[in-house]
Amino acid sequence: MTVYRQAWRMKLRSGGEAAYDTAHAQVWPELIAEMRAAGVETFVIYRDGREVFAFQQRNTAFPGADTKPTQTMQRWWRMMEPLMMSDEDGRPIRGMLNEVFVLDEERTI
Repeated sequence: MTVYRQAWRMKLRSGGEAAYDTAHAQVWPELIAEMRAAGVETFVIYRDGREVFAFQQRNTAFPGADTKPTQTMQRWWRMMEPLMMSDEDGRPIRGMLNEVFVLDEERTI
């Protein structure tokens, strides 16, 4: 089975840290259901001050940049927009990270 992984960083606006954490402790069930239906197996977010690091693993390829997000995702982004650096469409600005090492069940030492 092919595994698809991506990691990226984002930046919060000053003062948005607590509200960001609170929102992510209460992610909408319909958003989680949509992510699962799209093949998301693991989605982890870490935060250090205003710096956010996200990692996602899927069992399907990541959608292309031209893929329109769901209405639920667009609503989530609109809710997050006052808290984080976003583009003109409300999508969080992401700096993609390069994967340089993996240790998983397929790699042995």
